[in-house]
Amino acid sequence: MRLKDQRVVILGGTSGMGFALAELALEEGASVVVAGSSPDSAAKAGERLGGRVEAIHLDIGKEAEVVAAFERIGSLDHLVTTAAKLTYAPVGELSVEAVEAMLGSKFWGPFFASRTAAPRIRQGGSITFFTGLASDRPGPGTSVVSAVNAGLEGFARALAVELAPLRVNCVNPGVVRTEGWGFMPEADREKFFDGLTKSLPARRVGEPRDLAEAALAVMTNRYVTGTVLHANGGGHLA
Repeated sequence: MRLKDQRVVILGGTSGMGFALAELALEEGASVVVAGSSPDSAAKAGERLGGRVEAIHLDIGKEAEVVAAFERIGSLDHLVTTAAKLTYAPVGELSVEAVEAMLGSKFWGPFFASRTAAPRIRQGGSITFFTGLASDRPGPGTSVVSAVNAGLEGFARALAVELAPLRVNCVNPGVVRTEGWGFMPEADREKFFDGLTKSLPARRVGEPRDLAEAALAVMTNRYVTGTVLHANGGGHLA
């Protein structure tokens, strides 16, 4: 087991890709802490995982909450951030509140978490940020989404140098079948996925487990740091 006796903290681990990673980390022998943005999501994640994880409520965009959480967590081996509160809209229609939410989840959160957790990460450990396809393939309505993802990738590369030998990497997902697509009517969602299945080089859209495996790869390969792993079915090429 690749994570035997190691402790993994996943911020955003109560749903979607983060939840899939929590399941995989447990299979690989880790003890796991997952954090969600609401008490309800944390409680439900704990129940779904059979009480095998420590599930906590945490707003990662608030530094005081992040600091308090890691004081309770103590030592760890791997930190992963998958949390995202994204709004897709033309730049002229984005509210300041929406932009602040995106920055809180996709930049300030990883910033607060990494600098708070880094001194607590044991030798051989890692930090992994989840970014997104818009950093490479921006489109209409993705201006801030693209900016925060690209900024997070730049931050990760710099941290890999600054915090060495602690390893810092990014996983860049494309379209993945998660709860996050629930805002679309089912018929529209399946039509969208079907179109991608035909256009992506991989000829399929992603599943949460695909991204969990990608994250595990960079977490456990001790020769990989400062890199962005594209796990998007070739979406950055299509």
